[in-house]
Amino acid sequence: MSHDTTTPDDLRPSRRTVTRAAAWSVPVVAAAATAPAYAASCMPLTDVTFASWTGAISNGGLTYTQTYTPPGGTATAAVDMKIAAVYTGAMKAGSETAGGPALYDVFNPVGGLGKPGLGLIQSVTRPRDQNAPGRSARGTYTFSFTKPVSNLRITFTDVDQTSGDFLDRMEIGGAVWQEVSRGSGISGGGSQTSPYAGGAAYNDGTSGAGNVAVKFAGPVSSFVVTYWNAETSWSGVDRNQAVFVADVKFDYQPC
Repeated sequence: MSHDTTTPDDLRPSRRTVTRAAAWSVPVVAAAATAPAYAASCMPLTDVTFASWTGAISNGGLTYTQTYTPPGGTATAAVDMKIAAVYTGAMKAGSETAGGPALYDVFNPVGGLGKPGLGLIQSVTRPRDQNAPGRSARGTYTFSFTKPVSNLRITFTDVDQTSGDFLDRMEIGGAVWQEVSRGSGISGGGSQTSPYAGGAAYNDGTSGAGNVAVKFAGPVSSFVVTYWNAETSWSGVDRNQAVFVADVKFDYQPC
C-alpha cells in the first residue's frame, strides 16, 4: 500500500494523514419492512452496511470490533464483526517506525470508492541487511461474526507494490467465497498457492486498480485473510504495507 500525508499522490501509511475516530457513525440499513412489522415477524435484514470505519480497539490493539444494532423497536440482539490479528515470524502490527499509523487506523478515501477504509497495517521487522523473509513473515486476520451472516460482500483495496519496500500478497480462506470483481492491477486467485498480488504502485485514494471485491454466500461465521510481503530486497524506504477493508455488507437473521 502507499499513502502520503501531504498529497494524494503518494499514499504510504508512514507519510499520509490518518483519520482516527472514537465512536461509530450511525449504520445504514435497508430493511424489507417497517420496524413494527419486522419486530412482529422477525424478518431478515438485508444489505446491512457499516456506514463508517470507526469503533472500539481492544486486546492490546490486535482486535477490532464493529457492532451493528438492529432498528429501534425490535427485540433482537446486535451482531458484532470482530477482526483478530496474529503475526508469524518477522512481522508486526502497524508501522515500522514509531509515530506512524497503527494496525487498524482509518484512511479516507481508499480504492477510488470515495469513502473510508479500515487498515490492516503491518511491517517487516527483520534487519535490512538480511534477506527478505517472504511468507514466513505474515499477518493472519480472522474475521468473525457473533451470529452467522449471509450474502457477505467485502471489498479489499490497495493491493499493490513499491520496489524495495513491499510487494503485497493476500490470501482468503476459512470459508467458501467467490471473486466478484478485481482491479486491473491485480493478479492471482486469492489462495495460498496463488495469492492476490499487486502489480504496481497506485494512487490508493483515487485508483481502483488494486481493489478486489469478494462474496461469501454463507451462512458464514468466520473467514481468514493472510497478508505478507513478497519483496526480495530492501531500499531505504520504510517496509510498511497495508490493505484496507471497505464496503462490508451482509444479510442477517437477528432472531
